[in-house]
Amino acid sequence: MAKELADRDTEGVKVVDKQWRDLVKSLTNDQKKQVQGPIEWTRIHNLPDHVYFNHAQHVTVGKLQCQTCHGKVETMEVLAQASPLSMGWCINCHRQTEVKFKDNPYYADYTRFHEELASGKREKVTVADIGGLECQKCHY
Repeated sequence: MAKELADRDTEGVKVVDKQWRDLVKSLTNDQKKQVQGPIEWTRIHNLPDHVYFNHAQHVTVGKLQCQTCHGKVETMEVLAQASPLSMGWCINCHRQTEVKFKDNPYYADYTRFHEELASGKREKVTVADIGGLECQKCHY
């Protein structure tokens, strides 16, 4: 048994087992008795090949919720693209979105901005202020 499975407590085992039963239930029916394999992935949100996008940078570092760009996916019966994801849309977001400096070690080296915020010289720092409009950030 893998170490991470062996480390689960009784409650963890119950949760994982329930999740698996729910998955099987949602993927099977009277005509389809077993899960045949991985669910086919259908791309909904497309970007041009020359655009680089990193979810981790936006979600982990930027602390953005999925719904910011993808809309209220939790309420969509059929997933659809909620935002244009165009260059103008992204640039406007970078101009308006305030960087969350507080308790975010990723931004610790931006001392000038930290000092300006602390002194009251600056009210906020946007993604544009930290280089979020530089072409090479998204294009290669």
